Amino acid sequence: MKHKKIIIALSIIILIVIIVVCFIVFSKKSNSEDFAMQRPNMEWQDSSKTGQLENRTRKNQTSTLNENSEVTSAISENVELHATYYLSEVCVEEKQYVEKGANILKYTNGTYLTAPYDCYIVELNLPEVEGKCLNSHYVQIESKNMLSVSMKVDETQINNVNIGKEATIEVTAIDKKYTGYITNIGSVASNGKFDITIEFENDGNVMIGMTADVEISI
Repeated sequence: MKHKKIIIALSIIILIVIIVVCFIVFSKKSNSEDFAMQRPNMEWQDSSKTGQLENRTRKNQTSTLNENSEVTSAISENVELHATYYLSEVCVEEKQYVEKGANILKYTNGTYLTAPYDCYIVELNLPEVEGKCLNSHYVQIESKNMLSVSMKVDETQINNVNIGKEATIEVTAIDKKYTGYITNIGSVASNGKFDITIEFENDGNVMIGMTADVEISI
């Protein structure tokens, strides 16, 4: 009877050990499968974060286009004389600066041709004094208030610039910076480069013919 009890007790202990071992093995297997299922998702999230970081870095990267340019007038035009009037007096000379409203010439009837804005007199194509004004006669003027610079942009970068894009113009002689905007982009390249024009407003300190460093961020 005593031996029978011992055998039963040992059987119970062995059974408990087997159950415990089976439980441990099953738990490890289950945890391993769960981790394997979660890992691809974790890798995808890491990849997604990396991609977002790369895109953010790429957006923050900018390059700059630089070129030295001569300052010219943004507005140049020929002012026609009054046909059938006769020239009485010329009040200006070529390369002279005149302010808006200043007299350029006088007709024999006592009226004047005046400057439409602050400008430089570039060319005088006039009849002789007392001569009749014709449609072929004119006074060429250039604005002092609106100025322009130009630069060449390589064909590989031309898609990064557009009309209205901001540019920085540093006028070397007066060590001053101005903000300008692209107003024209050439439609035909020359040696793989397109000409673009940038206009900016003069504060009265810039003279036509000065040099400037032009910079555009793309």
